[in-house]
Amino acid sequence: MAEMNTLVVGNDLGYGDLKISIDNEITTQPTVISPIEQDFENPIDHTDQDAVKNTIDNLLNLMNIEIDGKHYLVGNAAQNSTIERITTDTNSRIGKAHMPAAKIVPLSTIAAKVVQNAYENGEDIFSPLKASVVMTTNLPIDEIENELSVRDFYKGMFLNNNHIVVFRNFDYKISVTINFKAVDVFKEGEVAAVVAINNATNDLKKYITDYTHKKYPTIEVSRLLGNNKTILVIDIGFKTTELALIVNGEADAFNSSSIKYGYGHVLSSAWKYLPKASSGGYTVKDVVAFKKLLNSKPFTKMEKENRDFALKSEQSATPKLIRKIVSGLNGILGAADNLDAVYVVGGGSIPLMERTDLEQQIKATLENHRSSATTIWLGEKYAAYANLIGLKAIATSRNESINNK
Repeated sequence: MAEMNTLVVGNDLGYGDLKISIDNEITTQPTVISPIEQDFENPIDHTDQDAVKNTIDNLLNLMNIEIDGKHYLVGNAAQNSTIERITTDTNSRIGKAHMPAAKIVPLSTIAAKVVQNAYENGEDIFSPLKASVVMTTNLPIDEIENELSVRDFYKGMFLNNNHIVVFRNFDYKISVTINFKAVDVFKEGEVAAVVAINNATNDLKKYITDYTHKKYPTIEVSRLLGNNKTILVIDIGFKTTELALIVNGEADAFNSSSIKYGYGHVLSSAWKYLPKASSGGYTVKDVVAFKKLLNSKPFTKMEKENRDFALKSEQSATPKLIRKIVSGLNGILGAADNLDAVYVVGGGSIPLMERTDLEQQIKATLENHRSSATTIWLGEKYAAYANLIGLKAIATSRNESINNK
């Protein structure tokens, strides 16, 4: 069994998408799995070198895996399949830590990178592979605070056993054993605020500086960055929206909170409304298909009409989420003095900031409370990855401390 170096992993598992950093390389996967009840055997010949190379190069889109004795398509492979897809149930009361995908999607993605690394290094990928992992991850604020044992449960899910992921893409199976040396679990939103924003990288500092100069030319950027600031991070996710308050660089556990409503609820509601938005009762298979339609680039008249129907449906579903965010903001502003900035992050912030009046409503709410806080959206480049930036930095530091012992 080939020995491999320790992988440093930041795992931001969203209800909608997994954002994961493996040795500083960022990968995104839909949080989607497709159980395979009846095997369809059409394996690739492992002696066909061109086919092997093409498959390994594209393995993150072709994750056909076996784990814990069960067979799945995972991530992009599941999203692009025609078989049943298990996605996040926005109505479920099960927290993120207890979702089947919480284990299957990150383990499969890590294992795929192990295979790709081994192939690039000229190793025999059809001999058993293994990897050690140091990982940081996070959970919604309320999920941790309302169930104190959930943090240990989620850590133990990775730490308590070695994990074997088997890839079934070829006529010879590829086996990857993953051992976790350390797993640390933090609160969503707070990781983005305390690490990613208060200790921003040069690239992120430049983005915040440029954004501020463009939107608020009279504001000094020094008022918005640094460990002595009081900031609120609104992290709009798929199933939850986190409001993480940081006072003088420290997380305020008493006033930070989760809203159990996110952009996934918007998508679910909009998907159900789609037949009403169209003249002919147009519909699509599920929320995954609706999201793909919403984010599509139409080339034909029909494709444009279908996307317009999806946008109309989305528009009908966003006000409820915006009202909940504004209500949560009102509660924070009633408790927080001298707020310096409100940062809007999360994958759900992208459509809301681009296609709704969320920004105007946040600013109006701040004005109603006589707050001079500056509103900053991290934009498409950083919004979905703010938590991951923080997790990645913490994982790197954690790995260094383990190696220096």
